[in-house]
Amino acid sequence: MTVNPQPPPLTMDDTSRKPLVARLVAFIADRRLQPGDRIPSERELAERLGVGRNAVREAIARLTSLRVVESRRKSGVYLREIWRQSSFEAMVMLSGLGREPTWGELSETMEVRAVLEHTAIELACARRDDQDLVALNRILEETERVISEKGNIADQDQAFHLALVSATHNKILVCVLNAFYELTLPRRRLCFTRLQRAHIQHRQHKEIVAAVTARDPARGIKLIYDHIALLGSYWRSKSSVRSRDGTRTTRFVRMVAPKGDSLRGIVTPAPVERDLPPPPLARAGAPRSRR
Repeated sequence: MTVNPQPPPLTMDDTSRKPLVARLVAFIADRRLQPGDRIPSERELAERLGVGRNAVREAIARLTSLRVVESRRKSGVYLREIWRQSSFEAMVMLSGLGREPTWGELSETMEVRAVLEHTAIELACARRDDQDLVALNRILEETERVISEKGNIADQDQAFHLALVSATHNKILVCVLNAFYELTLPRRRLCFTRLQRAHIQHRQHKEIVAAVTARDPARGIKLIYDHIALLGSYWRSKSSVRSRDGTRTTRFVRMVAPKGDSLRGIVTPAPVERDLPPPPLARAGAPRSRR
């Protein structure tokens, strides 16, 4: 069975209930505009989106603030190279507005998350206090309740990781990793629709808390990589596709816990799907993978 490597681009019909900014992003993606291309005029966008020009102007201003587009005097509004000229926070905000991250973006997000959570688990083991442990165990209890009711633990999963990072007592690290969790929350909701995955994640959470309680960073680091790898295996199963020559490929990476204190070998690149690239808006300015 062939599985699409990424969700299909949003269209006018399936974004009609989304915020105007998200609808505008979808419209640009549908037009397959490239970095440096001028987007349609306010008048044309207003007609195509069925809204007033003032609303379009506000949406463009929002995208400008996110550095997705830029306004050139007496020339128009142009699409920017998102990866080089925008920010990760912009990606998170666009995701919250309805723009789905691509499979490639999720893969690269997991690579960076692994590095950051490696640091987080070390700091948590060294700095956690009794209140941190109380918060973590309270979330574990809440997770067990949701599982017993056959519910979705995505919110509890997010709360757990935020509480774990909060145990580092590093506010900047909390802010940075929270952005990663926000970006992947919709995908994790989908992942946890299967109760079996929820049970596995919960068991891993309990083992991580045990390592932090014992102040055992080596054990904690191995567990956090195993934890991320579990989610990665789910994304790999969803992103694996058959290319045009019939071979099976995937864009995702395999997480490998580093030995000792070294971060080398943190990820092992998997084959990259080159026959089915993401939409131009998604790949604008994205650096090519090195083989």
